[in-house]
Amino acid sequence: MDEQDESTSTAKQPLLSALQLSNRRVWLLAIGRLLCQTGSGLLTFYIPLVFVNQMGLSATAVGFSVGIGSLAEVAGHFVGGALADAPRFGRKWTLIVSIVLGAIVSFLLTVTGSLSLLLFTCLLLGFGVGIYWTAADAAMMDVTEPEDRSQAFAIATVADNIGTGIGVLGGGLLLLRVSQSPQLVFVGCGLIFLVFLGAQLFMPETRQAESSSEKTAVQGIAIALKDKALVILFLANALLTTYIALVSSTIPLYFTNFISLDRSVGASTVNASVDDVANLFTWCYIGVGTVVQLPVAHFFNKFQHVRVLMLSMVVWAVGFSLLWTTGTVTTDQLGWGIAALCTMSIATTLHKPFVAAIVSELAPPDLRGAYIGVNSQSWAIGYFVGPALGGWAMDQPQMIADNAWLIAAASTLAGLLILYALERLRPAASQSQATDTDLSQVTDTPETLIP
Repeated sequence: MDEQDESTSTAKQPLLSALQLSNRRVWLLAIGRLLCQTGSGLLTFYIPLVFVNQMGLSATAVGFSVGIGSLAEVAGHFVGGALADAPRFGRKWTLIVSIVLGAIVSFLLTVTGSLSLLLFTCLLLGFGVGIYWTAADAAMMDVTEPEDRSQAFAIATVADNIGTGIGVLGGGLLLLRVSQSPQLVFVGCGLIFLVFLGAQLFMPETRQAESSSEKTAVQGIAIALKDKALVILFLANALLTTYIALVSSTIPLYFTNFISLDRSVGASTVNASVDDVANLFTWCYIGVGTVVQLPVAHFFNKFQHVRVLMLSMVVWAVGFSLLWTTGTVTTDQLGWGIAALCTMSIATTLHKPFVAAIVSELAPPDLRGAYIGVNSQSWAIGYFVGPALGGWAMDQPQMIADNAWLIAAASTLAGLLILYALERLRPAASQSQATDTDLSQVTDTPETLIP
């Protein structure tokens, strides 16, 4: 009996230690991420709904605007990295710049009436998001020791999910109150960013006083781009992030425009309301992901990380198939919709922690920043492709909109092939690295240390 209790305690220990992390600065940064995700979650979720269903712009045009804004994240990542490492800016002031941009975007959206202004606003939003995440991740690394870093980022991920859920759910309640002027929902988002700005002004700088070499950073990016394993992972991650972008940008439109969720008025069927979709998205996708994130990461950590990503691809295929079923069945669409969102939520939890783990395994210790910077661009690509293709599909007749999810499910086969190639390549890379390590250990002459 004692051995069983001890085994149970050991199994729970990693999860409990993650929740009991005593580093106060980690919790402060996590609260900041929660506030940021509350604002950005509201923006990402409600820009398509407000500007397509309320303002009358086409889903293709709005999807393209949201998607091309993600391309601005590419520049944002590089600019954010440079500012975060610069002595005159550091992490604190880089985060402040990104928060100010978020507030400006929020208030601009309240007066946006044309496609050109929406496009500009989305570009500004993407640029600010890119700046934020580079500096936020750097700050989290600054305040943690290597042995605590996985716990800290697990807490940060949960904070991200909770913030997104609050943004989506709160935005739905706010939109009901300002239904006559739906763009006013973005005023609430701007106020959230102003609260975040006030809190960030009192946060201490986390950047260490040690200097960094700009030349080394440039060379590191070039080396990372030549790493075949990283490039293959980049392709797989771009596909996975496209799926995540489809969930946040396209599924809300699909549900409100094509799914009835078993509600009817008289003899006619009524499509899902914005409030229905916000609740489903919050509790089934974000809520489930938040609850199972730590247990899933702990359980699958003992498996090869590439194979966990393969499992994620398979679960995404099941989720998209369930979504197609949701749109094609005539009864119980609510049940099928819940099953689809919960399945895709699990697929997301199998993705995020393990991509980061593979990047850290591939990267030499002195080039981790460069490897992370290169891999992060796959998010920008995914968030461009997902909304653009999804928006186009939502402008088509229902048959095409329904079958788009089957095409998405079929695309996971390409993802599995990409990950299989990565799995085949990594043993050779690992053996090469081990050989290099052995050679460096058989002699201690200074000449072996010369690059």
